[in-house]
Amino acid sequence: MEDRAIGRAQARLMRAAITHASLTVEDLWRTYVLLGGEAGHLEVEAYLHHALYLPPRHRDLLVRATNQLVPTSGVPYSRDLRPEEYPPEL
Repeated sequence: MEDRAIGRAQARLMRAAITHASLTVEDLWRTYVLLGGEAGHLEVEAYLHHALYLPPRHRDLLVRATNQLVPTSGVPYSRDLRPEEYPPEL
């Protein structure tokens, strides 16, 4: 799967998870920042609506934040959607 498609899939799943849990983008953004995220609130909002590309390290930190806020969401990390580029660890 191409990186931008992975990003769109992750954004869609994150948006669905926080919406279903009655959380806001600000809730997600705050948790992301506490985990070390550097993107601004508006950047995260734009990313979640497919208006901005974020590199995998930022997306995966947002995934981590989402999965902390909504433990049942199971939003996948980039490596989980692109297994051919991440060989299993020995």
